[in-house]
Amino acid sequence: MSLGGTRTSNLEEMHRAALEDEARIVLVAEVQGEVVAMAHIAPSGADNAPHRAEVQRVAVAETARGGGVGRSLMTAVEAIAAKRGLTLLWLTTHDETDACSFYEAVGYAKLGVMPAYSQRPDGTLAPGAFYYKVLTGSS
Repeated sequence: MSLGGTRTSNLEEMHRAALEDEARIVLVAEVQGEVVAMAHIAPSGADNAPHRAEVQRVAVAETARGGGVGRSLMTAVEAIAAKRGLTLLWLTTHDETDACSFYEAVGYAKLGVMPAYSQRPDGTLAPGAFYYKVLTGSS
C-alpha cells in the first residue's frame, strides 16, 4: 500500500504537511497505546461541493487486520463527516486489491475503474477503483 507515496516521495514530509492542513481531519486507531490504523477526511475545496469529502490514506497495520479495526475506523470517519455536515464521501484505491472488498463490505459503491491512475512505489502505473457512499439521512 503506497498511501500516496512513490519511490521519490518523502512519506514523513507528506504526512506532516497533511497534518498542518486545518480543513483536514485525521483519525487514528490505537490498540494498547500503539497506532494501528489511520484515515484522513479531506473536505472538498470546491464552491459547489461543501457537502462532500475525499477519504484518504486509509491504512490498517497487517497485525491489526481482521479484528474490526478498519470497520470501526470507517464508522468513525462517517460519524465525524456527518457531524460536520458532509453527506457524500468518496475514495480511491488500487483496483483488484483486498481494499476493494473491504470498502464494498462497509457499504461503499464502486463507481468505476480508471486505468493507469496512480504510480506505485515501484514506478508502475496501477488502475484506480473509485468508490462513494451517501451518508444515511442525507439527500
